[in-house]
Amino acid sequence: MNADRDVQQAVDARLTDLLGRAQRELALRGSPTLPRPGLRLFDDRLDAGRAIPPSRTHPNGMIELNAVYLQRAREAMLEETVAHELAHLLVFHISPHRRQPPHGKLWQDIMLQWFGVKPERTHRFPTAGVRSRRQRRWNYRCACGAHELSTVRHHRVQRGTVYLCRRCHEPLRPERTP
Repeated sequence: MNADRDVQQAVDARLTDLLGRAQRELALRGSPTLPRPGLRLFDDRLDAGRAIPPSRTHPNGMIELNAVYLQRAREAMLEETVAHELAHLLVFHISPHRRQPPHGKLWQDIMLQWFGVKPERTHRFPTAGVRSRRQRRWNYRCACGAHELSTVRHHRVQRGTVYLCRRCHEPLRPERTP
């Protein structure tokens, strides 16, 4: 059996199990069922996963999982990360119009009481060898020293935004390159 297909089947099985638990809890609350979210794997970020709430492009929401970590630590990813991301989608589902803290009480209760998983905010997977996109940093100066701005902020400066140094309150100016 293909390793990718094996991983996909394991994730699908875990998601099915967790959704079954969630649907029972939602029924007890009198809440509508949660539609099965989409699933996507990635290999170019350091995070273990991400939950994307329902939108026009993803009407059922989306769970993204790190394929590298799935290969390296499949059991932990299936046990913890799939539950972690599904719990985020359940928070969006239960209170769609009320902003909830991402790892707040409702999310923690879902993790612990519905899924039986310790509610951890961050993963412990080794990141060595995982590709990640890095944003370029741009050198700026003020009266008191040097600063680095992200590409987003650099482009905003190019369009007229002024950023001030937190220490001397002088405007940050691009460093001239030779």
